[in-house]
Amino acid sequence: MFLKRPVVSSENNGSPVPGRAWYAFIPLGAALIAYINSFQGAFQLDDYNVIVFNSAVHSWSAFGKQFFPGIRPLLKLTYTLNWTSSPGVFGFHVFNLAIHLINTLLVYQLTVSFLKECRTGLPQNALYPAAILTAVLFALHPAGTEAVTYISGRSASMMTMFYLGSLTAYIKGSREGKKSWLYVLSPLLFLMGVATKEYAVTLPFALILYEACTGQMRPVRRTVYRQWVHWALLAAIAAMVLGHPRYRFILMYSFGLRGFTQNLLGQAAAAGELLSHIFLPNRLNIDPGEVPASSVFSVQAGSVVILAVIGVAGMVRRKAWLAFGVCWFFLNMVLVVLVPRIDSISDRHLYQASWGLFLVAAIVITSLFFRRFKSVRSFAVLAACIAAVLGSFTVARNHVYRSEITLWEDTVKKSPSNARAYNNLGYAYFLAGRPSDARRAYLQAIEIDPGLEHAVNNLQMLGPDPAAAPQGSD
Repeated sequence: MFLKRPVVSSENNGSPVPGRAWYAFIPLGAALIAYINSFQGAFQLDDYNVIVFNSAVHSWSAFGKQFFPGIRPLLKLTYTLNWTSSPGVFGFHVFNLAIHLINTLLVYQLTVSFLKECRTGLPQNALYPAAILTAVLFALHPAGTEAVTYISGRSASMMTMFYLGSLTAYIKGSREGKKSWLYVLSPLLFLMGVATKEYAVTLPFALILYEACTGQMRPVRRTVYRQWVHWALLAAIAAMVLGHPRYRFILMYSFGLRGFTQNLLGQAAAAGELLSHIFLPNRLNIDPGEVPASSVFSVQAGSVVILAVIGVAGMVRRKAWLAFGVCWFFLNMVLVVLVPRIDSISDRHLYQASWGLFLVAAIVITSLFFRRFKSVRSFAVLAACIAAVLGSFTVARNHVYRSEITLWEDTVKKSPSNARAYNNLGYAYFLAGRPSDARRAYLQAIEIDPGLEHAVNNLQMLGPDPAAAPQGSD
């Protein structure tokens, strides 16, 4: 099997690769440049419900009253911090970008650690270039904009920060014998991730995955001992969720939305649609609408099946890096797919899951390039070209977030059958003092979905159409 203990690389005879700490500034600098224009973004969509109109995050006294009975307390704490220190949207964007920069650094460090322990076939001088390319893909791919530029997307990026931070602390603690990192810091960051977004509960399984693919599972008893605090925390979290009235209500409501098979096929199709956004970033969409359930033979579901087959092939052929990348993606998507949601999967769900795919892509690209050209400088040119292309897409996507009108105009263009998107566009026009445009958008929403009450009510609020022909006799 692929779980044999690997070596550092295939061409260095086990000797350590010299560290280049300053390499991390390459993806960090690129991310900073690409996201500068994100500061122009406005509050959008859920930002109004969870921040602007949510009095619970407008003062520390209000936040304190909601801390224990509420959910995602750490996420709300950061909203309160931003709101009380600087109510403007600029402060929220600065905070979100800071989180993304930290995540980029963590991705780089974790990739270096993984490549040092996993057999990839990369030559000695290609290890750090592969890590840089992985971090550049993560930092600049426009799929990350929904987790960075969209303020409410902080739930995904902030959870990722604690998730990757916990994994980093675990690796350092287990490899260097630092018990405080292993049994205190890593579990604490795990708990903070769950307090930000519940999907972080998959972390203990990520620890198993990482150890299995780097050959550190033997003896199993020692691995279990290293991770016992994380698994004990997971059990406690599960008990808390089941005992929390708000979480119980959410779970009961979610599983009552649709049947298991219908939900699985629909979410699998949505996951396949998200995969296409990796290769076609111009299809990014904040509200694609519900992806209807389709057969397992649909293009979207088929792409997910193909990816799963690739992961299995990595296991069979003992390519641990391939198996890790694919399994990381599925592990970080499993709850999104299995737990029914009102909406389909959003682009921000790719944020954490994408590391695995970017890792695989970087290893393949780097390996092929170095075998052909054997030049770090030539590779730097290639990486710069990739960064320029992705960065331009990210800058363009950030520009879409500059107002509600531009965001919803982009959404209806990509989802012309989404009635809710037309209603939101109409309301954005109404707030901007463009009633005729608002009326057309509301009418389009009602034409798509006559039962959409929000659009019907918003249209009635506009009153009679002044452009309509007058009624009456001569």
